[in-house]
Amino acid sequence: MFGCEQTAHLTTFMNTLRNVIAIDRISVNSITGFIRVGSSEVRVGNDIPWESISIRVPARLTVSDKIEDGVRLHTAQLVFHACDWEGGSGRWAYRCHMADGASILVGTPERPYPVTTSTENHPDNMTDSQLDEVAVSWTSPDEIPYII
Repeated sequence: MFGCEQTAHLTTFMNTLRNVIAIDRISVNSITGFIRVGSSEVRVGNDIPWESISIRVPARLTVSDKIEDGVRLHTAQLVFHACDWEGGSGRWAYRCHMADGASILVGTPERPYPVTTSTENHPDNMTDSQLDEVAVSWTSPDEIPYII
């Protein structure tokens, strides 16, 4: 059992983790109540029917930016391994739940939309992962937003 001091340290440690521990998705056409609150924060409606994705935790999310032809572009690269991935057709936005309690939105109801690709694994070794690998790439002139 943890003592008070260890529990406080563990809580502080968990609040600084930046791992993606859960992912939901929604068709970009179904995002309601979308409002940019600042350069890196958005609000979305509470009634959005997010679809939870069963993933191997943690997933990888990389956010970067670069200047191209005088314009700053922000890119999010989300990679996760999923059980029984059914990509479906359409344009998707992803809500990434972080270990520290924050949520990051990859994709918005506005263009440009994220591009999702998947790889179905059929390994030659029985002990290798058979989970599907899904990669989401999104580049936008706006910052990759946190959901508040």
